[in-house]
Amino acid sequence: MISTPLFVVFVALAAALGAALGWLAASARAGNATAECAEEVAALRARVAQADARAERLLEENEGLIQRSRDDANILQALSPITQQLDRVSAHVRSLETTAATQHSEMVTHMRREAQIGAELSSATASLNAALRSTTARGQWGEVQLRRIVEAAGMLEHVDVDIQVASKRFAGGKGKDSTLRPDAIIHLPGDGHLAIDSKAPMDSYLLAMEIPADDPAAAPERAELLQKHAKALRAHVGELIKRNYPGDFPESPQVTILFLPSEALLAEATQADPTLLEYALGRGVVLASPSSLLAILRTVASVWTSAAASAEARDIVELGRTLVERISVVVSHLERLGKSIGQSVNHYNAAVSSIESRLLVSARSLSSLQPSAPHALDGPPPVRDASAQVVEFRSPELSHREG
Repeated sequence: MISTPLFVVFVALAAALGAALGWLAASARAGNATAECAEEVAALRARVAQADARAERLLEENEGLIQRSRDDANILQALSPITQQLDRVSAHVRSLETTAATQHSEMVTHMRREAQIGAELSSATASLNAALRSTTARGQWGEVQLRRIVEAAGMLEHVDVDIQVASKRFAGGKGKDSTLRPDAIIHLPGDGHLAIDSKAPMDSYLLAMEIPADDPAAAPERAELLQKHAKALRAHVGELIKRNYPGDFPESPQVTILFLPSEALLAEATQADPTLLEYALGRGVVLASPSSLLAILRTVASVWTSAAASAEARDIVELGRTLVERISVVVSHLERLGKSIGQSVNHYNAAVSSIESRLLVSARSLSSLQPSAPHALDGPPPVRDASAQVVEFRSPELSHREG
């Protein structure tokens, strides 16, 4: 296919060539051309030859362009499936870009939320850290933990346990006036009592926890702080020994429970000072974490259950003994009643015999005076022995009795 610009050039060259040839023919026919005209004709012929050569070159170029256009068309036709695939890939890429933009927006939102939560958590952690550094706040935390463990063990306040009550209340008014006030007093079967005091030494512990455990350079400082923590706990043990809570309960176990509201407090202290538990137990102080205190209180609750069952069993045995004694008394009364009934039967039979043997003899002599009642003087029928026999108790439980 010839392109439009080349075709126009070719037509223009052909028209110019035709006009030049026509002009030369007209000049030749005229016969009066001058030498100058001959030179012009020669020039025109040279131009025509150049135009022909140019036209041939243009035709060759045009054919090359046509061939190239055909090749391009073939290539485009061959590349059509690839173009379709590229269109689909382009559409998929645009979809991925849209999805990525959406996910990026969601991720930015999520990261902002996480940053906000992190800031709130940091603020809460700072507040908690400040609260744990306060002696009053730590004391309240320990008391709350103790109350929760008592409730988890199923104990009732003012029944199984008393919270924040002076120990002199349980001294029975004997001995000195005690102003000691443990955090809790557990009541034991047999009028026994067990004092619990809550402590939370955390100053050195918190400083030690701020040092990474995997930092070899800071390991000595961390170990020193944990040693101070163990010494603080040992000092609390000494303080409880001086208070001598068991002195108000002479009939109770001579031990006091020192409650630590965190498992880590006891674990780190015993790891830093392995002799701490033995030191405390040897002086009548039991170190208890939340889990061990819960186990102790559950044990006390089971002892209360066993004591209640034993008391009920004793009541049942006493009631059975009383019932047997009362049954014995009733059997004695029935025995005496049976004897009385037997004696009454004997008296009745004796009366009947007396009537028949003596009274009727005299009465028959007067029977002629009352002929209308011939059977009136026959007397009452005697009581048979079989019907009048009193049945005795034959059961071994009732035949062998005391009294």
